[in-house]
Amino acid sequence: MLIVPLHKKISRDNFPLITLLLVLLNVFVYFALQGGDQDIQMEAARYYQESELETREWEWLDEYVPYHDRDIREDMEWVDSVADEGYDEEFIAFVRGRIVSAHPDFLNALRNGEIVALDSEEYRDWLADREHYEAILGESFTERYLLRYNEINPVTSMSHMFMHGSVGHLLGNMLFLVLLGILVEGALGARLFLATYLIAGLGAVVASLAVHWGSPGGGLGASGAIAGLMGLFTVLYGKRKVRFFYWVWVYFDYVRAPAIVLLPAWLGWELFQFLIDDGTNIAYEAHIGGIVTGALLALGVRQLGWQRDEFMDEESQRDDDRELMAAAQADLVALRVPQAKQKLRPLLERHPQDTGLLKAWYGACKLKADDPDLHDAAARIFALPGKTPDERQLLTETFPDYRQRSKPKMNASQAIRLASRLIRWGAPEEGQLLLDRMLRLPKAPPGLAEVCLVLARRLQAAGRAREAVPYLDHAERLSQDPAIIKATKQLRG
Repeated sequence: MLIVPLHKKISRDNFPLITLLLVLLNVFVYFALQGGDQDIQMEAARYYQESELETREWEWLDEYVPYHDRDIREDMEWVDSVADEGYDEEFIAFVRGRIVSAHPDFLNALRNGEIVALDSEEYRDWLADREHYEAILGESFTERYLLRYNEINPVTSMSHMFMHGSVGHLLGNMLFLVLLGILVEGALGARLFLATYLIAGLGAVVASLAVHWGSPGGGLGASGAIAGLMGLFTVLYGKRKVRFFYWVWVYFDYVRAPAIVLLPAWLGWELFQFLIDDGTNIAYEAHIGGIVTGALLALGVRQLGWQRDEFMDEESQRDDDRELMAAAQADLVALRVPQAKQKLRPLLERHPQDTGLLKAWYGACKLKADDPDLHDAAARIFALPGKTPDERQLLTETFPDYRQRSKPKMNASQAIRLASRLIRWGAPEEGQLLLDRMLRLPKAPPGLAEVCLVLARRLQAAGRAREAVPYLDHAERLSQDPAIIKATKQLRG
């Protein structure tokens, strides 16, 4: 099962700086600090093989492990089978060394003299080789800084959160860190986000130590802290509807639901995986600890009022508006005009310059003859600043339709401005028609000469110089501006 919240669009105002820095830190640690660990591990494997430590410990382990202990026996039999098939000897030595070290009791039994007598030369030789082998492994950055299940170490409790076991492990965690970090960092702010991320990671550590305490193994990875972001996200956003993508087996879809419903879904899935886990090496208990810690932290943040409600409301409201717009368009298709207009009105208040919304509002108003809102719909479109091609296209397409359906309601100043826009934005005939009406007024409104000059230039550029002459005459007659008079003379040639 996969459930992924869909992040909001990144802008200068909500840029997730801490999330980006965390990603870069994880990438740096893996490639720069952990990058040489594989060579160290192979060096240790060569020593493990050449010193015959592998042969001795493997034989002793075979005698020590009872045959009814199927989990370890299956691992041992698998390694023996691939060794018989001629796999690389260093790889076999590496895997055998890991299995020996991971056994919860075997090495302690050796050190306590339960397998080889403490006063024997065989024991002294083994101990010297084992200490040298562990010293080589100790040079590995990963070995030094991963979380150990048999100790409480403040340094490794933090450092393991920034380490990973493979490129795939790193990429998977960083993907979820980005998706959740954008949403949670914006809701908390940079400092509080970083603090809660680290505390959630420590909550995951507590869960891992509680489950594995005393065992010789260890853990690493950012998934516990990232799981904390899951808990933070669900409780912070609460009943706000969020978009998310889910995938269950072969079925997937996009849905919107209150964020809080993801808490039992995520937590339940991790609990289920923890209960059925069969040696996958995935720290489901850390995920559970992270989610619970994150959810508790979010409750505290909400009680203190430290969350940024405006950030969370913005995205939820945007999605609500998308759904409302879709419902209004469905009403228009079904000719349910009053219902469509009822849905569009609140949208107009929140998005007064959205071209798609203005087009829909105008479309709803023109479906009914003599709809008084038609003039309002047209005026909204004509008032657009025209900064984008969509705005200019909507204006030039709307005016001819509006003129045919009703007598335009606008004052002289609005008409002059609209005529200029129509001429400049690709509808010169409509602009010319509106301009001619203004020229018939008893008193010429301000700006009329400038628009006449604009149209004359446009006509001349289109090879219609004779049609431009009357507008040059009007411009020269109506204006006392030397610049306009000089421009008309230049256009006359």
